[in-house]
Amino acid sequence: MEYPQIAVDGHYRRLIPSKYPTIDIYEKFGSREMQALAAELETITNPRLAAKSRITGGNISADSSSPKLQNWNHAPFSYPMPEGTHFLPPPYSVMELASDERGALARAIIRREEFLSRTDEPVCGVDMRMITNKVVGSFVDLRGVAQDTSQAARWKIGWRLYEDGVNGVIFNMAELPGSEFISIFNDDVLLEKGVQGAHYRFRWDGQRIGRLYDFGADRDIDRSEIIPRPMAAA
Repeated sequence: MEYPQIAVDGHYRRLIPSKYPTIDIYEKFGSREMQALAAELETITNPRLAAKSRITGGNISADSSSPKLQNWNHAPFSYPMPEGTHFLPPPYSVMELASDERGALARAIIRREEFLSRTDEPVCGVDMRMITNKVVGSFVDLRGVAQDTSQAARWKIGWRLYEDGVNGVIFNMAELPGSEFISIFNDDVLLEKGVQGAHYRFRWDGQRIGRLYDFGADRDIDRSEIIPRPMAAA
């Protein structure tokens, strides 16, 4: 089946794990020598840095102004996705974003809950931050795909389009009405660096994320403000 392509030129959002306030991940190692050693080991074992090295011919500091090499833009295409995404099975590495902040928050809550449930995490707070990307390019429009399409069928559609070399797809999710989502297969459509936005703490109660704390606004947000009640009660 052929699907239409549409031009996309807009800002899309996602959330990534992040400490608030941000920290140097190696600062607890103590001495500068130990921090330097840890950073050197990361360049050998980190798949994102290995991919960047391939792109730059071994000089991972090259073209630091390039949106493609910004960590926030580069990482989603370097790490395998063990759980897959809405339109692609694991381990395809793509960037999935929402058209609005509420959609980005809702999608992040659901994905964090899936992960935390599988690892039986006790009560905890998970710090997340909003990243906004400018996306410009031609995308396959899958908003017309039936909402009751099975995951296996969706993944088959996405896999074929990915192998055909399209930039990505734009779609809706039945469980998150009112938001549109985009899955980027080709990072050529990221013309600018990602921009950091609000920081949140997802409050995991051992079973679900019932509340969020917005650091910037200094307020709690109830899950029902983000996710429609039928999903919130699931």
